[in-house]
Amino acid sequence: MKQSLEIEEFIALYQTRLSLSFLTDKVGLQREISLSRLAGDTFLAVDYFNVIRTSSVVIVGFQEARFIHSMTSEQQTLLFKTLFQGPVCIIIISEGNSLPESILQLCQAHSISILQSELNDSDLLDNTRYLLSSALAENCDEHGVYIEVYSVGVFLTGQSGVGKSELALALIARGHRLISDDITRFARIDPDIIDGRSPDLLTDFMEVRGLGILNIRAMFGANALKKNKTLRLIVKMIQLTHDNSNQFDRIGKTVNTRQILGLEIPEVTLPVAPGRNLAVIVEAAARNHLLNMNGYNSAEDFIERQRRAIESTHSRGNLL
Repeated sequence: MKQSLEIEEFIALYQTRLSLSFLTDKVGLQREISLSRLAGDTFLAVDYFNVIRTSSVVIVGFQEARFIHSMTSEQQTLLFKTLFQGPVCIIIISEGNSLPESILQLCQAHSISILQSELNDSDLLDNTRYLLSSALAENCDEHGVYIEVYSVGVFLTGQSGVGKSELALALIARGHRLISDDITRFARIDPDIIDGRSPDLLTDFMEVRGLGILNIRAMFGANALKKNKTLRLIVKMIQLTHDNSNQFDRIGKTVNTRQILGLEIPEVTLPVAPGRNLAVIVEAAARNHLLNMNGYNSAEDFIERQRRAIESTHSRGNLL
């Protein structure tokens, strides 16, 4: 899990995306942007200028700049010295706004770089928050194939050689989109959202036994690929044997889950056997998950139909 990001790396990654330019000398580049996850801590990675609820990246927008310029020089100095007591390590000013020259010099003396952005207040804050939420998110790597099926992020897991990549290839041929093969990098970018993507080295490629390494982009086009997707469903593939044939849920009323990065993700177990059309079954699993998300459970509906039929039979028996 990445707990922090150096200012130097932050600028290298996002200077173009955030349209940033330096207003001071390049100082304090070894300072680290951090996101508090400890109980009782109040600071975020990035927020508007606030000396009470401080952040690592401080955004100065129109209202903040106007307030600062309305103060005397002594008040400005006192305000920023209070700010420096927090975790601030860089200040970014939005489009069309400025800080007094004395404040620029004061920040530089405290090894805090000030940058100007060409983005307006809300765009600057939203984009910086989005980029840092991904960069600082709790993450892990999981072995399996990640694919988008009917807009659902489906993670295919199972022992090596069970047929995960072959199943994913069949789904791609049916119009669904590959996110990653072999290794998927998951990140908890929000309290209830886990995002999955492919490591850069493996992007676009898939290994299929007997064929070797395939370039999915070259074979199927860019529409067969997806950069990232929220994880919604796990499909665990298990080889069907005589010993485990009676272990699978025949009704589907029980919802199994698997924990990834502290969140419980629905998991279905898929028996693998010759003659089974696994691609169609995974499509059905994705459609069924969408129904469940909308409040409909087919197993419960079927059980309720049985209950009504039994009650109706008993009623007719009593009348006779």
